[in-house]
Amino acid sequence: MHARPSIPHRHFWSVESLSPADIRDVLDTARRLRLAAREGQAGAPLRGRNIALLNDAAPDDGADGLRSAALGLGAQVSHLRPSDSRLLTDNPDPATVRLLGRLYDAIDCEAMPPALVADVAREAGVPVFNGLGGSCHPTRVLAELLAMQELSGKALDRLSVRFVGDPSSACGSALLRAAAATGIELRVAASRERWPAPELWALLTAGAVAGGSRLHLYESAAQAGEDSDVTVDATDAHPPWRFAARGESAPAERSGYRQATLQAMLVAAIS
Repeated sequence: MHARPSIPHRHFWSVESLSPADIRDVLDTARRLRLAAREGQAGAPLRGRNIALLNDAAPDDGADGLRSAALGLGAQVSHLRPSDSRLLTDNPDPATVRLLGRLYDAIDCEAMPPALVADVAREAGVPVFNGLGGSCHPTRVLAELLAMQELSGKALDRLSVRFVGDPSSACGSALLRAAAATGIELRVAASRERWPAPELWALLTAGAVAGGSRLHLYESAAQAGEDSDVTVDATDAHPPWRFAARGESAPAERSGYRQATLQAMLVAAIS
């Protein structure tokens, strides 16, 4: 099974850098990859591609997750220490960065300052990620969206989600932006002091697909109602969050969504 990339050379640093079409493309690709894996037809769409993981420390769970996702697509993965490649400086050597860009088809910068990651991206000429596999990476919510879709059986613009947690966390904020971009009805239940700043909320609702009519703020889960398709318990700020479908008392079991979305992002970014 060979999924064709359609948004090449994207860095995937945040949800807001993705258009609604981009989000749908990643989720559709992830769904196809999951289906192909279940049917034993996964293939190796990134065979011959090389990915560098830059991290001075031993790879953490996030880097291991990205490594596993890449290997599952047939790519080769190398762990490099930035201090050994003259990158952990205030002014990384442009020639070294360009060499890495010639040697690798994508570079993931784990636990590196954002300004340094931006310097690498400016010179590398290939997709550069900012710890893409990490538990608090904003695009992790794409895996949650995939799980919500499969759990509810609904398209994003028909989906109603009650979110109980902190919308000001990195992934909570990313979910707000994803909901605005895709038309999800999102009912946020959080104490008022955790609500988005009025300026940000006005921006989100003004730019939302449905004109903000499907984005709601409540002070409690009870106020948000019991009739949403999925309730997300996000009291732990970082995904994976706990899910429950309407009418079910036990949280839904789910696995493999993060790997599938990571693989879809790799396929989409590496042309």
